[in-house]
Amino acid sequence: MINLLTELLNLNTIQIANEVANWQDAIHVASLPLLQQNKIEKRYIQAMIESIEQHGPYVVLTPKVAIPHARPSDGVNELSMSLLKLQKPVQFGPDKPVYLIIVLAATDNTTHLQALVDLTQVLQEPSQIDNIIECKCPECIIEKIKQYAAKER
Repeated sequence: MINLLTELLNLNTIQIANEVANWQDAIHVASLPLLQQNKIEKRYIQAMIESIEQHGPYVVLTPKVAIPHARPSDGVNELSMSLLKLQKPVQFGPDKPVYLIIVLAATDNTTHLQALVDLTQVLQEPSQIDNIIECKCPECIIEKIKQYAAKER
């Protein structure tokens, strides 16, 4: 079943990297596909980083996963998401190692909610998160997301 999440997270928006220098770098790298597709503007990346600098690592919503985001007015052109999977975790804060960085770019306060509901299904089980982290290619990640997002339907 195709849902909003699997439409947003596809071969054009999923990347795998060995490691990044720091969490700021992770956000830059994770945002690249959206920037290249003109779904976000450069200032959106800066807004996400500034938000975490001001409020702490609140984007680490569950162990091993960060979902950086900023306001629609900070440079979002189109509802979009991208995912960066790291082989080696990046620290978003003390005791906050992150392997999955999922950038969320919403155009308003509601259209992204269904994608977030689907994402919650995918991330609710630590074993499902670990299975995604174990993937070696974007196709594998897409397969897992489809599998987990479809569970509750």
